[in-house]
Parts: sequence; C-alpha cells; structure tokens
Amino acid sequence: MPNPALLWALLLLFWLVPGGSSLAEPAFDSPPERDSAGFFSLDWSGAERFELEQATGPDHADARIIYRGSDTSTTISGLSDNTYRFRIRAEGAETWSDEAVVVVEHHALSRAFLFFALGAAVFVVLLLAIVRGRKLA
Repeated sequence: MPNPALLWALLLLFWLVPGGSSLAEPAFDSPPERDSAGFFSLDWSGAERFELEQATGPDHADARIIYRGSDTSTTISGLSDNTYRFRIRAEGAETWSDEAVVVVEHHALSRAFLFFALGAAVFVVLLLAIVRGRKLA
C-alpha cells in the first residue's frame, strides 16, 4: 500500500506547480488605437497556441481568422481606411477572450505629394550646391 504522506506530498506538488494550460485566456499587450503609417503590430500573451480574428463590424459577422499558431505577435498591413476589430483566443477555446479596435486612416494624398515635392526641392538644392562647389574648386 502506498504511503499516504507521499501521495499528499505529490498532490500538493502538482497543485503548487503552475500549469501550462493551453486554454489560458490570452490578452493583447497595448494594441494601437490608430494607424496612419499603413502597418502596425499586434502583440499578445497568455496561451501556447492562438487564433487571431479580424473583422470590421462590431458583431464580427464578417470575421475571418488571419493567424493560427504559437507566435505572440504579428504585423498587419495592406488595410484600407476603416475601423478594424481584432479578437484573440487560445486555439481550441470556444470563446474569444480579448478585443482590440484599430482605426486605420492613411495620410491624405495631398500630404504625400507635399512631402514628395519638398524632398524633390531638397534634392535639387543639394545637387546645385554640389555642382556649384565643384566649379569653385
């Protein structure tokens, strides 16, 4: 017959050692609220394997899984101007545990052309300064 003290010690040991349950509830780590650069990162923690879902509506009717695996971050790019909702859960779990809402608003095209024109002007000024400096030497 096994020693009851040994059985209690093993039971206590299993109870005290933190478990690595793959169904722990994951959570996002400081998701961005807005994006104008055209890309952003989502980071999360809390489980061994994850499912990440993307949707545009608050009811997630148009949701689709964009990632499954064990990575704890992903970079999102290529989205048009809109409000996007991301949910995450442990792979195999039935309920989604966390949501991040990111508003994508790209820079206006006029602003992009302004930056392009300023860059071109700086390039021309530098080119003229180099050519003029070479003639003086």
